[in-house]
Amino acid sequence: MNKSLTQFLLFNFASIVCLACASDYKHMRAVEPDATCISKLAPRQFSTSWYHASVDVIGKHISGLLLIKNMPDSAYRIVFTNEAGVTFFDFGFSRDGKFNVYNIINQLNKGPVIQTLRKDFELILGLPFHTKISQAWTMDDDVFYGVTQKKETAYFITSKDCASLRRLELGSSRKRKVTVNITGQPYPTPDKIEIVHNTFDMQIKLTRFEKE
Repeated sequence: MNKSLTQFLLFNFASIVCLACASDYKHMRAVEPDATCISKLAPRQFSTSWYHASVDVIGKHISGLLLIKNMPDSAYRIVFTNEAGVTFFDFGFSRDGKFNVYNIINQLNKGPVIQTLRKDFELILGLPFHTKISQAWTMDDDVFYGVTQKKETAYFITSKDCASLRRLELGSSRKRKVTVNITGQPYPTPDKIEIVHNTFDMQIKLTRFEKE
């Protein structure tokens, strides 16, 4: 192998390694949290709502109706059924954040699946943001307000002028794992919620409707 070809291959290998280890958050810059903005836009409440739900995961598709119910004791129940009324799953989050599985079909009754769904719904319910938020960063035109839990950080992301909540994210120290896009009516009754997993093929789309 000639020298120039060897150098070319080494350069490309190094480039691939650098891309693989690049951090999604490397351009973040720490700033002082804006308490007024946190009070205005932190997603800490979710009103009882019905959603048309569409779930795509690794080539499989399921759809149905999803109820997010705000209980009298400030707990939440999340029930996902098909059009015939068969329950895919029935989850609960207590006021103190404890998670319960009340019912789940056998195909979904796997530890990693349950934990993935638990984190997804914790994020869209805004449960990580019920604690004191003492960390903030800027990147591009966004402000990231974060709450670190073990090896992951949950973010709610606003515009720099605090005019709007742009999205939610869950990430490790280097990788963006989950992105939640909110469109239409904002919290506490979001019109449309799109949950995108960035490290594997899974998306959940929720569209709110009024149930008679």
